[in-house]
Parts: sequence; structure tokens; C-alpha cells
Amino acid sequence: MKIMNYQFITGNLPQIQWHKMQLFFFLVLNIPSQAQTILPDSITIYKSWNDKNGKNKLAVKVNALCNPDRPPFDGHETKIEAKIQNSKGRQDMVYNDEDYQMEMILFRGNDIWLEEFNEIKAVFIPFFYCGNSDSDIKASFIIFYNTKKYLYHINFHCTEDGTCKVNDNLNTKLNELSPALRNSFIKSLKSKYNKYSNLN
Repeated sequence: MKIMNYQFITGNLPQIQWHKMQLFFFLVLNIPSQAQTILPDSITIYKSWNDKNGKNKLAVKVNALCNPDRPPFDGHETKIEAKIQNSKGRQDMVYNDEDYQMEMILFRGNDIWLEEFNEIKAVFIPFFYCGNSDSDIKASFIIFYNTKKYLYHINFHCTEDGTCKVNDNLNTKLNELSPALRNSFIKSLKSKYNKYSNLN
């Protein structure tokens, strides 16, 4: 009986109204049963360059990225994924921050830099943390060079006037790097990150 009544009603509706009813039922039936999930801010950066290994393609994806346009939030997984591909193959580096509830990643694609050693370019990928508000600050660096990859967490100490210096034994911490790569990286750490504003 209900079906017959429904057919009777719709059969007497103007064409435009009937299409509106069809659209209404479609929208009602297709409303998701679960609330939409709000994803944390993320970004992916792509870079490419040529060297002795041919064309290098770099992709860096950051999850739980600091957004300076609105107050920072936490509780999302803090993760950075970097991968590089060239004629020697592909390398991947994934960093999942165990203390992700307190550390969102501060990342700027323009901070990535390249240096050449023996006709092969090393890529340095720095990233920082929103929680760096004390005098003791941590910065992290992913390095790809030739067929090797590295991840280092470097400690800095900053004074009230905003000047900062490395607070680590770098020769010990960076002993896996070749002497030329290590010396150049240490020089960059001391010259690029000697102010608080460079680390935030």
C-alpha cells in the first residue's frame, strides 16, 4: 500500500520537483555514517639534480607539520619520509618520532642544501621541532650521499641574546661520515645555525 501511495504521489509531481526529490533521497542515502577525519597538515617537496650518478630525484613528505598560520596542535603522528632515486637505485629514510605528542615538525623545503664531493652531490635535509622553546634545542638532519643514508639529531644551546652553538661532540657523533663530508657538515652546522631564529 505504501509503495502504491508513493507511486501515486510522485506520478502527479511536476518533472522539476520529482528531480529535486530524487536528489534529496540520493543525498540522504549517501551521507557518511562516520564523521569526517581532519588530517594534520602535511607537505611533500620534490627536487632533482644531475651528478655522476645521473639524474637524482628526491621526495620528502612531512606529516604533523607546524602551521604558523594557526596555533600548533599535537597528538598526531610526527613522521618524515625521504626517498632518493638515481642510477644506483633507490634509498628510503623514514623517521617516526616516538615523542610525537609533544613534537610537531618544523620543515622548510628551502632549507635543503646540496654539496658536491667527488662529482657526487650529497643532499642535506634539516628539520626542526615546534616545541623548541627552551635554551636547549634539537635539530635533525637526513643526509643522502652516493649509496648511503644517515639520520642525525644534533643538540644546540642558545643564550638569552639569541646566539646558539652546537652542544654535541660532532666528531664522535658523525664518525660514520667520510672526513670530507663530516668536516663540511660540521662547518655548515656552525655557520648556518648560530642563531635561535635559524632553528625555529
